[in-house]
Amino acid sequence: MVSALPMSIGWAQGVAVNSVQFSPDGLQIVSAATDNSIRISDVSTGALVRSFRGHDDYVVYVAWSPDGAKLASASYDGSVRIWDVDTGDVLHELRGHAGTLFYAAFSPDSQTLASAATEGELLLWDVATGQRLKTLTAHEEVTASVKFSPDGRYLLSAGRGQLLRLWSADTATPVAVWTPPGQTFTTGVFSPDGQRIAGGGSSGTLHVFDTSSGDPVAEFATNVFINSLVFAGGGSLLASVHGDGTLRAWDLTDAELVYRVQADPDIAFFVAASPDGMLLVTAGQDTRIRLWEAKTGKLLRTID
Repeated sequence: MVSALPMSIGWAQGVAVNSVQFSPDGLQIVSAATDNSIRISDVSTGALVRSFRGHDDYVVYVAWSPDGAKLASASYDGSVRIWDVDTGDVLHELRGHAGTLFYAAFSPDSQTLASAATEGELLLWDVATGQRLKTLTAHEEVTASVKFSPDGRYLLSAGRGQLLRLWSADTATPVAVWTPPGQTFTTGVFSPDGQRIAGGGSSGTLHVFDTSSGDPVAEFATNVFINSLVFAGGGSLLASVHGDGTLRAWDLTDAELVYRVQADPDIAFFVAASPDGMLLVTAGQDTRIRLWEAKTGKLLRTID
C-alpha cells in the first residue's frame, strides 16, 4: 500500500493529508493530516471551519458518522478517537489494535464503528459507550480498509493475502471471499445500492463483483497501483486514484474508461464521492484538495 503523503487545504507546505471525506450533507470536507490534526473545510469556499487536535502521531483516516454528529479518526499513535463535531470534544479514545491504524468506518445507523490495522484484525466498537464488541481476524498481516454496506448487513474488508472479504455484521462471520491471482487489495467499497462490490490494489486491476452471488461483474486493468476507489454518478461510475497521480472513471454499463485526468503531479492518494455522487474530491502529494465533476472529470475547484 502506498503511504498517504502530502495534501493540504491552505496549510503549511509539507503537511500531509491522508484522507478526505464529504460531510453527510455534502457541504463540508473533513481531512486527516500528518501534523496530527483533523480539519473541516467549507466545500464552496475552501475556508477552514474548525480543527481538532489530540492524537500524538499522524492521523491516517477520518470518517464522518452518517447522522453528522461525530467523527472517527484512526492514527499512527495506535488509537481510534470518536469526536463530537460541534464541540470538538473527544468522546472516546479506543485502543485495542497492536498495529498501526489504517481505517475506521461507521455503520449506517451511526451506532457501531469498525477499525482496521496492520496486525490484520478488524475490531467492532459501540459508539455510545466506547466498548469493544467483537474482534475478527480478517487478513494476513494487514487489514487495509473496512466498509459497512449501505443497509448495514455486511462488512467489507480488504487486505494482504490476496483477500477481499465479506462479513455478516450481525454475526461477525465470513460470508464470501475473493482472491484474484496476484492481487493484494488495499481498498474495497460498496455501490450505493449495495448490490455490487469493488476492490483494487497492488496489481492495478479493478474488480467488480455481485454482492449476492459473488460473481464477477467487471474488470478494468490500469497497470498502476490503486490507492483508493469509490462508486459515483449514482452508482453508474467507478472512480479510482493511482500511484501515477491520475484520477480515472469507468462506466459500469459499457465497461469503458470515461476519462483519465491528472489529479496530482506525482501521486494521488485518496478519492471520495459527495452524498449524491455528483462530485469527487481527491487528495494528492502536492498538498492540494481538488473537486471534480464526477461524470465528466471536469476540475471544478482547487483548494490550497
